[in-house]
Amino acid sequence: MKMLFFTLLFAACSAPAWAQASRAADPGRALYREANTPVAALRTRAATSQHENEFLNKGTYETGYLRALDGRRILVLGLRYHVGQRVVQVQDSMQADSTHYWPLAAVRGFDLGTEDDAPLANSPDAVVGVRRYRARLVQEGKQGTRREAVQVLTSIDSGPLLLAWLPVVPEPAGLAQVLVAGPGTTPTEPLRPLELTEAAVLRLCGSRAAEVRTFASARHLRFDQPADVAKLFDYYNRVAVAK
Repeated sequence: MKMLFFTLLFAACSAPAWAQASRAADPGRALYREANTPVAALRTRAATSQHENEFLNKGTYETGYLRALDGRRILVLGLRYHVGQRVVQVQDSMQADSTHYWPLAAVRGFDLGTEDDAPLANSPDAVVGVRRYRARLVQEGKQGTRREAVQVLTSIDSGPLLLAWLPVVPEPAGLAQVLVAGPGTTPTEPLRPLELTEAAVLRLCGSRAAEVRTFASARHLRFDQPADVAKLFDYYNRVAVAK
């Protein structure tokens, strides 16, 4: 018993600085209380030690929303996501030098940007509105599945078909994107890489393939353009639900 006591005492005293800072944050704020979990703490050190280019948007904090497991949509002034470690970092609204860490398993996802965001004039890189990232299972070749934050391109997050960008960290360090698709209403069914061909897209549409092909032809939508394929899936989701 005495040996166990000294072991626990040593562990507490030798806690890293980031863990001590997390404990020093105001425990009365319910907004961030869930972030101070053992799982989140274990992920923090690895996330903060990685290269900035393994974050979305090169590590820049953006205004956005945290999507909690209980359905809450929480507005935060500063949010960024580390792709390699799958950790959401949120700046404390009261303490500018304090950051809270949410492992992807502890949230439904997050949004970057707000509905009030508007593109700058003559800016090709401007982003309109909200970029929605949701935690979804993704197939990783023959290695099985893992939960990742994917940027949803279809108009809803949980339709019969979902199209999304999966940010990945290739070698050497630097982010890339892989287009993935699959059922949006079955969380246990993983999203898989999608080849942008007519055959591959229509294969996902099953018995509605002919309808989707007709819709694409009438609207002059291309099967090799992600934005157009998202519109095709939106159409499929409408007719699949309606009929």
